[in-house]
Amino acid sequence: MPIKLNICFFSNESLEQLQKEQYSIQDINILTDLGHQVTIATSFREVPFGCDLYFSWWASGSIFPLIKARLSGRPIIVVAGGNEAVFYRDSVTSAPLGYLAAPWYKKLATRLCLRLANRVLVVSKFMTKDVKTLGAKNPILVPNSVDTTLFKKASGSRHFVTSIFNLDEDVVRIKRGENFIRSIPHVIQTFPEAKFIIIGRKGNAFNRLAALAKDLGIDQHLDFIGNIENTLVAHWMQSSLAYVQISDTETFGVAIAEAMSCGVPVVVSYRGAIPDLVGDDGIYVDQNNPASVAEGICTALSAGMETEGGLETRSRDRIERYYSYESRKQKIADIISDLFPYAPRH
Repeated sequence: MPIKLNICFFSNESLEQLQKEQYSIQDINILTDLGHQVTIATSFREVPFGCDLYFSWWASGSIFPLIKARLSGRPIIVVAGGNEAVFYRDSVTSAPLGYLAAPWYKKLATRLCLRLANRVLVVSKFMTKDVKTLGAKNPILVPNSVDTTLFKKASGSRHFVTSIFNLDEDVVRIKRGENFIRSIPHVIQTFPEAKFIIIGRKGNAFNRLAALAKDLGIDQHLDFIGNIENTLVAHWMQSSLAYVQISDTETFGVAIAEAMSCGVPVVVSYRGAIPDLVGDDGIYVDQNNPASVAEGICTALSAGMETEGGLETRSRDRIERYYSYESRKQKIADIISDLFPYAPRH
């Protein structure tokens, strides 16, 4: 008989942000689809005592549900999904980032959560070594997933070269957003009608990047879309000729996987977890060289890529094979069954 649990899903982001993030949507849906009763919490105060199970995202923020799980004598699953659990330095400046740049109290929280959690999940092989170093005994690889029934090829026409990142200075730096913009003049020399869009919150870097686009003479080619509803992401992907994500590091790369699931060629850096995700089914560039980025985009825009067994078809097949929603759902179900071989008594 299936086990039905009362589960607290926790993330220390705002509820509004939680509802926009694919990671949270996918796991809340998975826990609900498995038949469990799910309570969502985003602060210490909101975390209830006495849940059968606590399921928490992010290594450092999981300290809040960890406390109540321990006081309740109940297990907690911690998903180490972000840079706070990896040792990372900028590839140009060598500036410490991720765990290395965290304040002492976040470092302490990260170590405690990874050491004391009943199960630690990592979203990519790239994270495993560092998560072990930080105290996790046997981290379990459970990659992020894509709803391949939603993110699929569409019959409509495609118009844009797309990238997704919030226009905040720290995000722009990691995502190499400025280098993406600087690549555009090179691309339009070969494809003068090309249109580019950036999807993401217009944060403290927006005015600087908008001015840069104008200085480069590409403001008529580039549109800053701003935030969009999560339900619209698939539509924008399906309308894209290529997707560009040239991050200096990634612990997974959900938007890359979504683009691939839509059969969109991806132009990516060879950094972090991206090579594991993309394999041989993407176009790799030097994220620190706008000319290299432009060359990759031009390759993606070139005619004749969609042939039998071509890049677009292979990309979709790879996501269906390794990163489907059902695959992550089954792995999480197995982990919960391991923690609860029989239904808990209250």
